[in-house]
Amino acid sequence: MKRFIKSRKGLVLLATLVVAAAAAVGAYAYFTSTGSGSGTASVGMSSNIQLSSPLVGTLYPGGPAVPVTVTIHNPSSGQEYVGTITGTVADNGGCQGSWFTVAPISYNQEVAGGASPTASTTVTMNDSTTNQDACQNATMTINWSSN
Repeated sequence: MKRFIKSRKGLVLLATLVVAAAAAVGAYAYFTSTGSGSGTASVGMSSNIQLSSPLVGTLYPGGPAVPVTVTIHNPSSGQEYVGTITGTVADNGGCQGSWFTVAPISYNQEVAGGASPTASTTVTMNDSTTNQDACQNATMTINWSSN
């Protein structure tokens, strides 16, 4: 048998068997097709930006503008766009919020999810030309908002 495999006829037969086996395994038929389908995607929603600031330095009627830093916190996991940030001072007893001016902040940036960048502005106590004694030693609240 070894002799037959080493002979020319044996090698030709062996090669023929290998080609036939490869053709049998490699030969296949198929159909072509097209397809379609659908899936779903969940879209998140915006959440409110949280704006805060520390206690502003001492203000006086007609005094200079006092700097204040506003923290812009995005509690969501997605990016949120923050436009203009404005502040209004709330009334406190006889101390009128309208006696104060908070300079608006043109922020106009996206805030990454979980981030807390800061922005700077100023607060001024205007001279109302009336008695403003009600504001002495008062702690005023600045209400921040953005669009």
